[in-house]
Amino acid sequence: MKQTNSSITQTYFEICCTLPLETEELWSWFCFEKGALGVETMTESPTELTLRIFFEHEPAGGAQKLVDDFCSETASKAKINITEEANRPVENWQANWREHFRPVKVGQSLIILPAWETRFELDGRHPVWIDPGQGFGTGHHLSTALALEMLEQYLLNTDTLPESMLDIGIGSGILAIAACRLGIQKVRGVDLESEAVAEVERNSELNGLTGRIKAGVGQPSALIKPAPLVISNMLLRELQDVRFELLRLTSPGGTLICSGLLGEQADELSSSITQLGFEYCSTLERENWRAVQFKRLEKKS
Repeated sequence: MKQTNSSITQTYFEICCTLPLETEELWSWFCFEKGALGVETMTESPTELTLRIFFEHEPAGGAQKLVDDFCSETASKAKINITEEANRPVENWQANWREHFRPVKVGQSLIILPAWETRFELDGRHPVWIDPGQGFGTGHHLSTALALEMLEQYLLNTDTLPESMLDIGIGSGILAIAACRLGIQKVRGVDLESEAVAEVERNSELNGLTGRIKAGVGQPSALIKPAPLVISNMLLRELQDVRFELLRLTSPGGTLICSGLLGEQADELSSSITQLGFEYCSTLERENWRAVQFKRLEKKS
């Protein structure tokens, strides 16, 4: 449960479900996008598995509405069976986080650390401390790791370091913090969840970056000024929905990094993004998850 609310929130909401093995990554990612705090595998066979998914509160409409939204928003035909849904006592939630959230080395120069890990050997890496309120955004999910690696590769190899970055769907603020560690002076971001924005503020303070990272609740249309670097780690449909905003917010000649894509979804996004006036640059892939980098073409005189 979120640390700031643990003293007053005495229960959490739990969903148990079975689903095809090949749907696990997309379903877990979708649940995290909808506010899940964590996912635990209970049983697994060669064809299906059973998961427990934890939320701070019951999702609007309940578990079946969550499944229906998943099928609609991802165009998935996977059969997800809800076997149980209930409120559970919190008991020792924070202790569970401490048990499972371990430091994660990412790329050449970053290391993601839980807030309480202050004596860990950094080995020359840039520390990114995260207070794990929501499970997503701790660096353990491949879409986040790929976004971090692509961001790092770009910033370590660019001839001119961008002064600012925009983070669309800023989540825990992990990408923004990493960007500042790698030399970006200021990051602005938006997220639809007010809880995420509160986490950004808390994590920015943990890392001594208060003032350099600012986040607001809302759509990317709330951001006014374009930036030379824009990053977004979201589902394909969400990226497609805001693609015109991504164009508006990326300065001519600037770089756009998108993560959260499964398999051929990267090709689908690349097709629509390049039609808007971007040039495809590169792809990072791991276990069928992909992150893609684009460059916005200069305006013709």
